[in-house]
Amino acid sequence: MFSFRCWCEQEDYISPNPQKPWKAKKDEIKQFWQSLPASIPIQPQNIIPGNYKGSTYMYDGLRVTGSHNFINAVVSRLKDILNYDEGNTKLFLRYHQQVDKKTQQPLPNSFVFYVQVRGKEDKVQ
Repeated sequence: MFSFRCWCEQEDYISPNPQKPWKAKKDEIKQFWQSLPASIPIQPQNIIPGNYKGSTYMYDGLRVTGSHNFINAVVSRLKDILNYDEGNTKLFLRYHQQVDKKTQQPLPNSFVFYVQVRGKEDKVQ
């Protein structure tokens, strides 16, 4: 299996064994996280094409779940992303309260925030 150290040093991850997904251990993640510089610029590289339909899990994006206070604290540190709502890109944003799947009732203090960068669709027909 690909080591976490090798993954950290690689620009674009390519699995040596496509049959087995890569994952890191908690201690490795914490060490890596601690070693990151405080302010790496947020620069999405894998942007959703403007006319794309379907699952977007393979594209750059962010999902934050929890209380609205937690989400607000996390999102407040990500304001660089707002710069991608102009020019050739736009933001896909969602922020809503979670719902119990069985009862369809709102879950108290349970929210989700999504952000993804999309390319703008061609306006020419």
